Amino acid sequence: MTKVKSSIIAAASLLGVFVVVAGIKATQVMAMIEAGKNTPAPSETVSTFTAEVQHWPNTYTAMGTVEASEGIMITAEVAGKVKQINFKSGEQVKKGTVILIQESGNEQAQLNAAEARLRLAKSNHERLVELRKRNTVSQSELDTAVQQMESAEGDVGDLQATLEKKLVRAPFDGRLGIRQIDLGEDLQVGGAIVSLQATNSVRVNFPVPQFWLVQMNRGLPVEVNVGDGSDATMKGQITAIGAEISTATRNAIVQSYLNNEKSQLIPGMAVETKVTLSDPQEVLAVPSTAVIYAPFGDTVFVIEKDKKAGTFKARQQFVRLGKARGDFIEIVDGLKAGDVVASAGAFKLLNGQTVTVSTKPVPEYKLDPTPADS
Repeated sequence: MTKVKSSIIAAASLLGVFVVVAGIKATQVMAMIEAGKNTPAPSETVSTFTAEVQHWPNTYTAMGTVEASEGIMITAEVAGKVKQINFKSGEQVKKGTVILIQESGNEQAQLNAAEARLRLAKSNHERLVELRKRNTVSQSELDTAVQQMESAEGDVGDLQATLEKKLVRAPFDGRLGIRQIDLGEDLQVGGAIVSLQATNSVRVNFPVPQFWLVQMNRGLPVEVNVGDGSDATMKGQITAIGAEISTATRNAIVQSYLNNEKSQLIPGMAVETKVTLSDPQEVLAVPSTAVIYAPFGDTVFVIEKDKKAGTFKARQQFVRLGKARGDFIEIVDGLKAGDVVASAGAFKLLNGQTVTVSTKPVPEYKLDPTPADS
């Protein structure tokens, strides 16, 4: 019995000690929490930027496709074996240049026979004309002679046209592509011979959504990046606007002609096109680095002076964003011109936190930055 009482007393003593220690620790934690509430967050150093009204060019940008002003695949108009090839792949040719000759021995022999029939028909016609004047032959005999002569002329013309088609000519000035045929090959009607592209001037076609289409007009300036990794651009203007909008993409095709005498643009190339639509737009802008992006809303930290304490504080402000251009982004709502925002270091700020404005130089923000290769 004595042992049981001793155990109970010991357990009660330990429980009392535990309660006392827990009470002391709870008091300490509460004191620390209260002290934390009353202790301001440490000051952070940030760079600032004053929200300003900027004039941005009103432009539309899209990826376009280069096409030759004239471009075809030259094909065989008549069947025949390749007798002679007069061109090399990739060379420039003039309009009318004979680039290929097909075998034409059979057609030439048929032409000789047709010409002989034509000479006989003409001679017979002339003789019957004289006889008709003396009423020696009937009018029907003369009519038959006329029909025979005209039929012979048609046969000769048909064979001459066939022989001409066997001399394959370049239909316009341009640059030839890769040869598709070989000497002695039996070409069929429509058989591919070589591509011909007139590239001194080119078309650039690019898609425009229906929202932007109402702002497009013929004559608007177009700037095309040549796509060779440099900053080189070519200038042109809108020359045609598609008459319909695709039901699949809700885009229309807009076209621009460009002078391409230096052959900087190659048919099939993808290029960036920029159309200047109208006068510049006024926008309220801040650097993109000033914006804190979040699922619940985009914010910036406005830096305001605490007149009582003589310090600066950060106030988190929700904003509605517009278009981005270069290092800047448009603020549609939430700020006004002259508001000072944290442009660097905003990610480490808390609402109401004291800040120190940095005096160190900050990078220059540009509308059209051109980063240098390192």
